[in-house]
Amino acid sequence: MPSKNGPAEVGPWAKEKLDALQRYLDFYTKVFKNNKRFRTIYFDGFAGGGQAIVRKQNRKNTVDYDLFDENSEAEEVEFIDGSPKIALALPNPFDTYVFVDKDPNRVAQLEQLSEQYLDDRKVIVRSNDCESEIEWLLQQNIKIGTHRGVAFLDPFGAHLPWNSVSSLGKTKLFEVIINLPLDMAINRLLKRNNEIPKKWLEQLNSVFGEFDWHAEVYKQEPNLFEKTAIEKRSDAVDRLLQLYLTMLRSEFDCVATPKLIRNSKGHALYYIIWAGQHSKGLQGAEYILGMGERLPTGPKGGRPR
Repeated sequence: MPSKNGPAEVGPWAKEKLDALQRYLDFYTKVFKNNKRFRTIYFDGFAGGGQAIVRKQNRKNTVDYDLFDENSEAEEVEFIDGSPKIALALPNPFDTYVFVDKDPNRVAQLEQLSEQYLDDRKVIVRSNDCESEIEWLLQQNIKIGTHRGVAFLDPFGAHLPWNSVSSLGKTKLFEVIINLPLDMAINRLLKRNNEIPKKWLEQLNSVFGEFDWHAEVYKQEPNLFEKTAIEKRSDAVDRLLQLYLTMLRSEFDCVATPKLIRNSKGHALYYIIWAGQHSKGLQGAEYILGMGERLPTGPKGGRPR
């Protein structure tokens, strides 16, 4: 087992997510390679320490594991570059990198990583939560006429407030790549009987903002005693995915078809979703996210069964 101060630990499915990120960032920076009009920004809201350990063996199901933890015991490990290293290693770099993490150990690792690129990269490391740092970012001297950016938002569980995503969309200069953990985290918060603990309810309200997620998850059905009972819909996850795509379309002109990420046993975990303002970015995102399992985006779309 790695030490508490060592690299983060992820399942093998993280490779697919990071591969998609690398391909898109490479595409994006090539587009802006010879464009001197705009300064480019890469913002990583849940950056980690720059490197991760991939486990080879999942632990057995237990009742006391962390609700949002995709980690597991491992007999063998391998190291992979996390999103900060992937972004810094691009042949056509961004003009500015902003890495954010709340964990002091991860922040220290990010600072060490940034020192390796002092000569040819502008790197800013921020120790705080993603929501606060998006507010900070948007207070900097960045304008639609002079800047363009990509925000990678890969939360550990249901910890990405909609108001942060919406704020990025309103700038009209940021694209977002979002990890939406519907099956891995959000669905676990949704009790079948609608009796959701207050803390979980606050998380759900934060993720979906002013949009009515409750109507997508629950329905009222009469029972044997002719009373109305609230039941969880069988297609609740599919409905929440479509709701989130609708939310993104309220702030971004273009939203790509989601890419479904599964674990090593074939169970759905989360969705990688791209949203932006320009058709060129959409074209690249559709192609790159299409390298694997994707989902229909229409109102009747759902996950492959």
